[in-house]
Amino acid sequence: MTYSDDGYMETQVTTAPPERLHLIVIDGAIRFATRARAALAAGDIEAAHVSLNRARDFVAELISGVDPGHSPELAGELQRLFAFVYRRLAEADLHRDAGRIDDALRILNQHRETWLELIETLREAGGETEAAASGLDSSV
Repeated sequence: MTYSDDGYMETQVTTAPPERLHLIVIDGAIRFATRARAALAAGDIEAAHVSLNRARDFVAELISGVDPGHSPELAGELQRLFAFVYRRLAEADLHRDAGRIDDALRILNQHRETWLELIETLREAGGETEAAASGLDSSV
């Protein structure tokens, strides 16, 4: 990412509504896990390691953004799901196992699709697209 890309991303993050911020974090996790998968396939262990670390940073942000105040049961399920993704990425790094990255990517991509459907459903219903409806903290 170049300096100008950093400025663009900073603007996106500081002006985005909460539901968009969550999507940015999901996309970051997916982007870096995908890079790690490609680096591992190319035999570039160092690049895979760096990308897996970045992907885990994004997943850690997803975990920390879960707000149990709105729906403790849903929040707990989301935290466990994201913790599983985090573990799979860590195991992929430790064992140099692309299959574990694939497991994490399947879950992240499914969550992304579900998140987009939730936003659309709330938008169509004329309700707020506030992340609170999903049990997520508005900071994510």
